[in-house]
Amino acid sequence: MDNEAFAQAIRLAKSASTEVGHVNFLMNRPAEGVHVPVEELYLDVEKGIIGDRWLETAWLKLPDGSPDPRVQVSLTNVNVMRCFTGLEGEGVYRCGDNVYTDLNLCEQHLQVGAQLKIGAAIIEVSDVKNDACGKFSQRFGKEAFAVVRETEFSGLRLRGVFARILQSGKVVVHDSIMVL
Repeated sequence: MDNEAFAQAIRLAKSASTEVGHVNFLMNRPAEGVHVPVEELYLDVEKGIIGDRWLETAWLKLPDGSPDPRVQVSLTNVNVMRCFTGLEGEGVYRCGDNVYTDLNLCEQHLQVGAQLKIGAAIIEVSDVKNDACGKFSQRFGKEAFAVVRETEFSGLRLRGVFARILQSGKVVVHDSIMVL
């Protein structure tokens, strides 16, 4: 990753819409490392995303061993991610997020606890920070991994956010995402 791509990611994160965004892509993850682009997802308060692996293999668990609902859904800004994955093709799908949007995900505009109406569902921004995992480093390189973890820019949420589902509902590509 070069410095210009890093600078572009920062510019895009800061300049994204703060009120209404759109669903650019949706991704279901039925198994570890499997990312399937879909036209719609059903978000369920209890089960997470129907067909997604969260219910069986969530990386974050509650003390009783059940999956932590704070990481039911992952959202990322598609334009920021393309600075890391490249602009062409489906490389951005390899990030493994569920919802790819053009909405501003920066803490300044979207604080922990903020609610988003996305399609027929309502989700709440989690306090669990998405600072990238080892898979991100493997897929996009150590430089990209270091950039998204850079303390100075942590408020920009370059890697995206996690959310819990508050109201079940269907989400379709091109749906609006509104900050409530």
